[in-house]
Amino acid sequence: MKQINDNKISGVIKIYSQGGPEVLVYEEEFVGDPAANQILLKQEAIGVNFVDTMFRNGTFPITKFPMGAGVEASGIIESVGKDITHFKAGDRVAYHHAIGAYAERRLVYADNLVHLPDEISFEIAAALQAKGLTANVLLKIAYQVKKGDILLVHAAAGCVGSLLSKWAKSLGAMVIGTVGSEMKKKQLAGLDGAIALDTENLAERVLQITGGQKIDALYDGVGAATFGKSIELIKHGGTAVLFGYASGFPNVNQTILDQNHISFVSPDIGRYIQSHQHLEILSSEVYKEYLKGTFGEINPTRFPLAEAEEVHRKLENRKTTGASILIP
Repeated sequence: MKQINDNKISGVIKIYSQGGPEVLVYEEEFVGDPAANQILLKQEAIGVNFVDTMFRNGTFPITKFPMGAGVEASGIIESVGKDITHFKAGDRVAYHHAIGAYAERRLVYADNLVHLPDEISFEIAAALQAKGLTANVLLKIAYQVKKGDILLVHAAAGCVGSLLSKWAKSLGAMVIGTVGSEMKKKQLAGLDGAIALDTENLAERVLQITGGQKIDALYDGVGAATFGKSIELIKHGGTAVLFGYASGFPNVNQTILDQNHISFVSPDIGRYIQSHQHLEILSSEVYKEYLKGTFGEINPTRFPLAEAEEVHRKLENRKTTGASILIP
């Protein structure tokens, strides 16, 4: 086992009970050597995702404490466990789903990691890996977007919604995005239509923008507040993709789906990733699109790791813009 740093003390955020942002506790712990299937990672940037708040607040029940927080980060490998051949000390890597990401150093299973292109900074990786991978799976696998498709994307100014909308446009789709308020509509510049749900009638505006045509596919990361009134806008034989439920899980009207032969997909992103090689391919596609300029500028807001509690407060109160990252 090769090692390039003997400093094993790590600042880390732990959760001892589920609740409000105040349950995020900053402390220090010793990090041991990696097991045969693990690596020791010195983290350079940590992604903050809405799902982090759901693990913290009890939406996803947890019975074993303490537990780590966060699922996404990027950094430099310090040491590798026995028999690992596809990574080595010094490699620049990122991961998108391994609980315990809010830490300076950590052990992580090698198959969770992907190699980072030299042109991608650690901060961009932490802001893009999970969200970009999600967008890729939604566009290419959960529903295969084609040139000429008409798409409705809820929360299109959000992190995943923005990437999804811009990528879909580059594939030749007509993209209509929604936001929660009139003041956010300017964030949807470049789309074929923008709808503020607090001031505009969704159905009327969609049909006005499309010239009376119904949509081929719905992408909904909001859930209860938007899903029910959106499926009636899907054409016969279309697709409804529910990939998040920030407002709660919706009551899915199976009758409408059946009558209109609408495919309903509520994807678990991990289930679409067939192997570690497939994960590397999907991730590399995300970074290629970023380097091509498909997503425009990504300027994540930086916070110190110890301020994770404050970041969660801002995120839940909708006081963040774009991606937020923690810096160890």
